[in-house]
Amino acid sequence: MGEVILEKDEAQVLKTLNIDEDKLNHYMDLFSQWIASQRYLPQNFNEICRKKFLLWAKLDFEKAKKKFKNFCYNPWTYKEFYSDRILTFEDDVRSSLDVIYEIPMPKLTPKGYRVTVAKVYNTDNLNILTLARFITIYLDYRMHKDTIVAGEIVIVDMECMKLQNYAKLFNATYLKLIKFFALSCPFMLKNIFAVNCHPLLEKGIMLARSVLPQKLAERITTLANPKDLYQHIPPECLPTEYGGHDKSIEHFQDLLRKFWMSQKGFFEELDRCKPTGPVPEEFKRHEDEFGVDGSFRKLNLD
Repeated sequence: MGEVILEKDEAQVLKTLNIDEDKLNHYMDLFSQWIASQRYLPQNFNEICRKKFLLWAKLDFEKAKKKFKNFCYNPWTYKEFYSDRILTFEDDVRSSLDVIYEIPMPKLTPKGYRVTVAKVYNTDNLNILTLARFITIYLDYRMHKDTIVAGEIVIVDMECMKLQNYAKLFNATYLKLIKFFALSCPFMLKNIFAVNCHPLLEKGIMLARSVLPQKLAERITTLANPKDLYQHIPPECLPTEYGGHDKSIEHFQDLLRKFWMSQKGFFEELDRCKPTGPVPEEFKRHEDEFGVDGSFRKLNLD
């Protein structure tokens, strides 16, 4: 991503996920054949992108197909996160980077996980919908362009969050974003660490847990002391602000600010890669849905 060179180690990823390379290649052939047979789905997603669906489904073919379809129909299922995003691209990126750090750390953990540091640092100008739109930009780019990783470890730093920001953040859009992560984001979420969280703001964390599938809810951990991150993440994968050995968050933010503003052309091309024909009923049903149905809570994450 720009000058932020993201490390890759596909051999370690396969080892961590306990996946045989020959078996993966076999499933990749089958998966590509299935995509080719579904002419209404986008046909030009690159090999790395397609491989992630299989890896993060641990070669469960039916699960990979479902994740792929969900991913392709995200612009319908979550219209407010995607609509007209090329027209608002610069504003969404600029406004989001003025309030949040969303930093993918370059070095992978020894087991092949990518660490992402997320922190709202300007709460006065926080707009959760604009933030959600930027998150889809970030994730779409990572899905199509980032190297193969075993999964994601996310650090959510809530140091700057104030009690008066509770209603601004933890609202219906927040819940829909949480649902997006669980149902339609193909990334394998290994851990989510909430640090520097005020005790009263932990209610927002509890709110997220309450609507997530149990396995994903159990992967959210609140750490009172950021130094406790060392028990879970090697310092080589942390920025200096957390006592890590990599560069500072501000260093990466400056690089990424320039990088994201240069990527509009990529997203113009990507937004033309959409399913054709009528939208299936299963996705129409969710277009304007809010709430958490039983299938959401019972979702099989592994």
